[in-house]
Amino acid sequence: MWQVAKSDAAILIFGESGTGKELIARAIHRNSRRRNKPFLSVNCAALAETLLESELFGHEKGAFTGAYYKRLGKFEQANGGTIFLDEIADMSMLTQSKLLRVLQEKKFERVGGNESIEVDVRVVAATNKSLVQCMKEGSFRVDLFYRLKVVSVYVPPLRERKGDISLLAEHFIEFYSRKLNKNIKGMAKPALQMLQKYAWPGNVRELENNVQTACVMTKNELLNPEDFPIHSEIDSKIEINLDSLQDDYTELFSKIIDPVLPKLINSSEGKIYYFLEAAMERALIASCLKYFGSNQVKTSEILGISRNTLRDRIARYNIY
Repeated sequence: MWQVAKSDAAILIFGESGTGKELIARAIHRNSRRRNKPFLSVNCAALAETLLESELFGHEKGAFTGAYYKRLGKFEQANGGTIFLDEIADMSMLTQSKLLRVLQEKKFERVGGNESIEVDVRVVAATNKSLVQCMKEGSFRVDLFYRLKVVSVYVPPLRERKGDISLLAEHFIEFYSRKLNKNIKGMAKPALQMLQKYAWPGNVRELENNVQTACVMTKNELLNPEDFPIHSEIDSKIEINLDSLQDDYTELFSKIIDPVLPKLINSSEGKIYYFLEAAMERALIASCLKYFGSNQVKTSEILGISRNTLRDRIARYNIY
C-alpha cells in the first residue's frame, strides 16, 4: 500500500458503503509526496450534473443563472495535492469526459470559459457499485475506467475482518469519551463479544454510530451490551444449525409453493421441478452476491461451488 502511496498513479477503491474508503484515500495522501498539499473530497452522488461539473472544474461569471462571480473548482483548489471522488459511478457521461481529459492531459476549462487550465492533481476514486456492470449498461466510459484503475484497492466489509472491530471500537470510544467529556475506559467483555457476533451491514459507519450512542447512554466506566442500539437484535439471535432447521425450511417453502402450484401445473407441466430449481438458485446466488458486496470469491466459497460455475450462473440468470 505504501509503495502505491508514494507513486502518482490513479487509484480506484471499491467496497460496500461505510467500509472506510475515504479513510483509505486520506491514508494514501498522508503517505505520499503530496502530503503537504490539499486533500479534497467530492461526493459525486450528492450533486446534480451541472452542480457537480461546477464543483469539480469551477465556472466563469455569468456561465449560468446564479453564477454571479468566478468560482474555482476542486481541481484548481487541489493543485499539487489529491482529489477524492467518491461514488464515481454516479458521475454523468459529460462530466466523465471532462475528467478523462484531466487524467490524460492535466487540462480543463471552467464551465462557461475558454481558458485551458493546467493542474497537477492525483485522483483517487471510489465506488460501491460494479463499474464493469456500469460499462456493460453504457453508463460508464471504458477508457475512463482504465485510466482510474491503474491501481485498485478492495476494502472488505467489516463482517470479513472481525479482528478490526475491537481496534475500531476502542478508537471510537476514546474519541467520543473525550468529546462528551466522559471517563469511559473501554468495553466490558460481553459487549465486545456482542459486537463481534454482529454482521454489521452498515460496516464501519454503523459501528461508529453504535459506539457513539453507547457513549452517550452509558453511566458507567465500561460500555455494556445494553448500551448499544444493536443489543436487542443480537440478544434475540440464535445460532443456526442448518440440519436441525431442515424441517422448518421445508414448511416455509411449502407455504410459498402451495398457493402457486395449480398455476404452475397449468402453465409449466413437466417443467415445474426445473423452473423452481432455477428460481431458487437465482435467488440464492443474487442474495449471496448482495450480502458479500459482489465478491465472487467469497460467494463461491460460501455456496460450495466453483467460481466458473458461479460465473456461468450469473450469466445464465442475468444477475447484476
